[in-house]
Amino acid sequence: MYKKMTIMLVTVITFIVGFNINGLTVSAVPLDHYHIIITYTKPHKKYIGHKYSNWNTVYSAKKKIKSTFSKSVTWTNSLTGSVSLSKGKLTALLGFNVTRSDTVTINVPFSFNGKYRQRVQYRKRYQKYKITRTEYIKIIGSSTQKKHLRAFAYKYDGIVSRVVRDK
Repeated sequence: MYKKMTIMLVTVITFIVGFNINGLTVSAVPLDHYHIIITYTKPHKKYIGHKYSNWNTVYSAKKKIKSTFSKSVTWTNSLTGSVSLSKGKLTALLGFNVTRSDTVTINVPFSFNGKYRQRVQYRKRYQKYKITRTEYIKIIGSSTQKKHLRAFAYKYDGIVSRVVRDK
């Protein structure tokens, strides 16, 4: 079910004096008997749900009014973590550009009743995806270490607005 990519690292050094690969420590080992092989499982994406930015207040007043508020908002798709894939391959896996950004104009209709101070607020909404992959580091003639790689991708999904009473 999972395909593995294999990367062989060939060295010209005769001895490893000391190194640490993700917690696996080796010291003073002749390399003529050891080769390092790194393999990865096929990356997998999973839709997690929505993520929201903080609320931003764009207008506040204590008067009876019914109107529409317009504002330019800049958004950016983003990625946190690493799964050892290029941004191009991540874009193909997810189906959207993980580094895209843009500016949009939002129109927020609102109505204040005039009895107390009210605020118009908005926040950005993003679709959240989890990308997982497993990395295996094998030193031939020694042990294998398994590491789970995870990253989260966020795709812009619009604006949410509200009118709230000031405290």
